[in-house]
Amino acid sequence: MTRNQLLDGPTLRTSDGVFHPNTDFERDEVRRQLQRVLASPVFQNSKRYAAVLTYVVEQTLTGHGDRLKERTIGIEVFQRAATYNTATDHVVRSAAREVRKRLFQYYRENDCCPLIIDLLPGSYIPQFRWAEELPARSAATPVSDQGPRVPLPVPGAPVSWVRWSRKRILASMLILTLSLASWGVVFLLHRRDPFEAFWRPVLSSRAPVLLCIGNLEGGLGSLGQQPNLSSTLSINDFHNSPFETVNVYDVSTITKFARLLGSKGQRFEFKSQSDATFTDLQNGPAILVGLENNNWTERLVSGLRFTVEHPNSTRVIIRDRKNPSSQDWSVDYAAPYLGLTRDYALVLRVADPKTEQTVVVAAGITVFGTYAAGDLLTNKSEMKKLAAIAPQGWEKKNMELVLSTDVIRGRSGPATIVAAQFW
Repeated sequence: MTRNQLLDGPTLRTSDGVFHPNTDFERDEVRRQLQRVLASPVFQNSKRYAAVLTYVVEQTLTGHGDRLKERTIGIEVFQRAATYNTATDHVVRSAAREVRKRLFQYYRENDCCPLIIDLLPGSYIPQFRWAEELPARSAATPVSDQGPRVPLPVPGAPVSWVRWSRKRILASMLILTLSLASWGVVFLLHRRDPFEAFWRPVLSSRAPVLLCIGNLEGGLGSLGQQPNLSSTLSINDFHNSPFETVNVYDVSTITKFARLLGSKGQRFEFKSQSDATFTDLQNGPAILVGLENNNWTERLVSGLRFTVEHPNSTRVIIRDRKNPSSQDWSVDYAAPYLGLTRDYALVLRVADPKTEQTVVVAAGITVFGTYAAGDLLTNKSEMKKLAAIAPQGWEKKNMELVLSTDVIRGRSGPATIVAAQFW
């Protein structure tokens, strides 16, 4: 049976020659072409990209193309955990981009291949296309399963198919190039915007974002007593309990985050640090506001490079584990309120290893530092300060920043990044 006879069967093709391999002959042809591609110099020394191309082609040929999602490929090809964060781990997207580039290079250098394998931008399902119907072979024409099936010249046989095949391949490659170029422009624009890059892991979540604010109970630590919700509890006692008391500066800061999430169409829920549970933090991304008055923040930073220490009952220090003797980033709570001229804050964006969720933190030693941290994180112009000091590829990394802000008569100024850690 000839290929033309097989193509006249149940196989459906679009006007540009795209088909789904429904017969053994077609599947074998695709596999032969795949082996030619993998044996070429552009793939031969790249096991990573060859593995991706082989996986998506075989999954499609065996009828499982609908399984070709980013997470599935990450798990099956790159041995990522089933719960890995695709928003921060771009291994599949990066590999797919490289596969598309190498396929383009292969077909540019091999313009007489009868079958084309495409991996279009935005999809992990490959497309298969006959470059052109080949002329019938004479009985004397040798047939080999090795290398491209290019017919030998036969007297009287038409030869225009070679030129036409090249035109079609070049046209398809041009379309692919333009698609890659347009996608690349969008990608670069997003990469150049530090604001979008920082918030992408949070804004891409399908789960609501937890906005968790510190309260007086968090500041009291073990001294805080949850009010006894009995019939004898007065409204005054309830209103003034440490569990119900928050600072107006922290409220202003968390309002900035709520406004940001709302403008991006991202759902969120609001809880105090007393009301929030570990389950809440496991359910989706979280934004923590407050340091000394938010126990969830203190839990998170306790094992990081920049942490919090209390050398005495009134002094608070942001300590750098790499420079433990320094006490530059500190505030004494016993100092006069109007005498405070500088505050410090921690800013984090990390994948919490205990909850496996992205957590953003704005936490000042006092509320003035917290307010400055919130302003930096929600202001596109201020966020350029992060891009100026961040290493290449920071968009996909965890980060911890130390901020400094001037305080004048109870008002904080713009933040300055004085130290940073990326990993």
